[in-house]
Amino acid sequence: MNEVELIQRFRGGDKQAAEILMEEYKGAVNRLARAFYIKGADRDDVVQEGMIGLYNAIVTYDLDGSAAFTTYATECIKNRILDCIRSGNRLKNKALSDSLPISSLDDTKVSGQSPEDIAISAEEIDTLRTFICENFSETESKLLDMYYEGCSYAEIADALGKNTKYVDNALQRIRKKIKANLR
Repeated sequence: MNEVELIQRFRGGDKQAAEILMEEYKGAVNRLARAFYIKGADRDDVVQEGMIGLYNAIVTYDLDGSAAFTTYATECIKNRILDCIRSGNRLKNKALSDSLPISSLDDTKVSGQSPEDIAISAEEIDTLRTFICENFSETESKLLDMYYEGCSYAEIADALGKNTKYVDNALQRIRKKIKANLR
């Protein structure tokens, strides 16, 4: 069943249809949520906001429109997360007040960044990429790529032929290597 059929079933009263869509798009929500760091908040909070955006997409999607549901859902998810950050910047929510996107989701200028800041950020990203290529094993690089694509620990473990504890330990090692490099 495709997305449009699931949305029609949901609007007809089948709650399980929405659950199926939410499960199918959970990886996309995780991938989009990872693009943001919110000081003082847990990453799960950002994922939750993204899931709310996905639910809103299911409820408001125009079945007769020209946009694909995937495109519409991605925009709803991004907008919900960005609205949450904007709300935090208005000091209504202290945990969100110092949030910054790690990378721009839509390639637009992040407010408050000068061209110099953007150039410095690009250099830092290039330096980090070089560090990863030079210091990470092929398995670590693959694991990190899958993690940032939104794959769960179980999905990564299956792809690598390992268990989830291995994935968790490897991600901890990767984080330590990156932190040591940043110092």
